[in-house]
Amino acid sequence: MNRSKREQLIDKLIGEAVLSILYDNGAISTRTLIERLQTMEAAEPEEQRRNVIADVIADIRNHRLGISRRTLAPAQKPWGKESQIQQDKNVYPLFDDSPMPGSSKKH
Repeated sequence: MNRSKREQLIDKLIGEAVLSILYDNGAISTRTLIERLQTMEAAEPEEQRRNVIADVIADIRNHRLGISRRTLAPAQKPWGKESQIQQDKNVYPLFDDSPMPGSSKKH
C-alpha cells in the first residue's frame, strides 16, 4: 500500500489509544477515544506526534474520520429515505411467494 507516513502514524496512534482503552476494560466510544488521545498528547515528548494527535482529536470532534483520506468522499452514505430505497433495490428474495407450478393448493 502506498500510504504516507502521516497516515500510517494516524492509524498507529488510534490503534494504540483503542488498545489501551480495551486493556483498561473500558468501553470504546468517541468520548473515551478523545479522552485517551488527550492523555497521550499530554504525555508525548515528541512534537510531531503531539501535533498529529491534536489533528486526530480535531478530526474526531468534527466527525471527519468517516471520510476517506485518499478520495475525500464519505465512507458511508447518510441514512435516509433515498438510501433505504437504494438498499431495497439491492435486496433479492431467496423464496418468492408464488405457488409451485401445478399446485392447486391455496394455503
